[in-house]
Amino acid sequence: MEETGIIRRLDALGRIVIPREFRKLNRIEVGDPLEMRALDGGEIVIRKVNLSAQLKSVGTLALQALAPHIQKTVAVCSLTDWLLSTGGKNALTGELPESVAQAAQEHKPSVLVCNQAGIPDKREHAAVYPVWGDTGVFGALVLFSDSVPDSAENALLETVARLVGAGLQKF
Repeated sequence: MEETGIIRRLDALGRIVIPREFRKLNRIEVGDPLEMRALDGGEIVIRKVNLSAQLKSVGTLALQALAPHIQKTVAVCSLTDWLLSTGGKNALTGELPESVAQAAQEHKPSVLVCNQAGIPDKREHAAVYPVWGDTGVFGALVLFSDSVPDSAENALLETVARLVGAGLQKF
C-alpha cells in the first residue's frame, strides 16, 4: 500500500478534517460511518465501515418476517450490490444496477421497469423501498412483480424498510 500524507491540525474541539482527495479516493460521503482505532506506538487508524454485513443480517430477519405476507420475490441490496433475496435458485447476486442505487437515494419508494432499468429479472417491475436512517441511505428492499405494487404491499414494504433502517442506525 502506498502511503500518502497530508498534515492537518487538531482544532480546539478535537476535530480534524479529512481532505477531499482522501474522501473522493475512498468514496467517503457525509454520514458514512468511520471506525477509529488506536494502535500501539501512538498511531490512529481511521477506516470506512462497510455496513453490508449488518444490512444482510437485519435484511434476513426482514425477509423472514415478510415471507408469510408477500408471495413475491423480495431482495435486499446495499447501494453497490445485491445482498440476498427470496428468489431461490434465481436469486440476484453481484453488482447493483445504477438505476436501483439512484432510486434508493431518493428516500421514497419508486417503481422501475426491470428491462429498462438493467435489472436481470424476468418480472416486469421492481419496486424500490429505501432503507435509511439519520445518517443516510444504507440500501433498499426491492419487490419484484409483474404488476405495480398495490397500496397494502407498499405500506408493508415501506414499513419494513424503515424498521431495517432503524435497526442499522445503531451501527
